[in-house]
Amino acid sequence: MPSDDWEKEGKQEVLTLVYAVPEAIDHKDLKRILEVYDTHNPNFSTFEDDPDYQERVNGVSFRRFIKGIAKLESSYIERKDVRVDILARNVALVTGIDDWTSKKSSEITKGRSRFTIVFQKNETWKVIHEHFTRIK
Repeated sequence: MPSDDWEKEGKQEVLTLVYAVPEAIDHKDLKRILEVYDTHNPNFSTFEDDPDYQERVNGVSFRRFIKGIAKLESSYIERKDVRVDILARNVALVTGIDDWTSKKSSEITKGRSRFTIVFQKNETWKVIHEHFTRIK
């Protein structure tokens, strides 16, 4: 295999996962969401500048947070300007923008967030870190 084929293949695998998460959230497929995240990795973390979610969240806290998705009446996330950079054979960095809408208790919330996601590959690619910053 030529040296750049592994990089193209890695980018495609990561890109598939990047789009799988919003789809799983929209369908409340908690199992699928947790398949993409390496929440048992001691280095796992996620940050979001939302008032309810401002500190570093570890894997245990994140798994509890994901269960809250089931309480949403509806949600929709559109990913834009997604860029995947393979930094090493087992590390990928993804950046982009999410436009999202959610409905909970008949209250609709809309916003836009910039995101950075770090994937690590052991046997498969999994998220080990993500950071979201709301921009509007």
